[in-house]
Amino acid sequence: MKIVRKKADGETRELLLKEYFLNAYLIAALKSVGEQVRRARGQKFDEPAVVPVRRS
Repeated sequence: MKIVRKKADGETRELLLKEYFLNAYLIAALKSVGEQVRRARGQKFDEPAVVPVRRS
């Protein structure tokens, strides 16, 4: 799908959609690499500890 509307600064909507999907792909790839590294090392990471917050 091609969108040819241009913003005032000349940027097209198509470019914004490509940037969105590229960012989503990169985030998924980094998560996958992290999972593979963790499996290769044989380590199991603990869940983050819950710390009580002191309110003033």
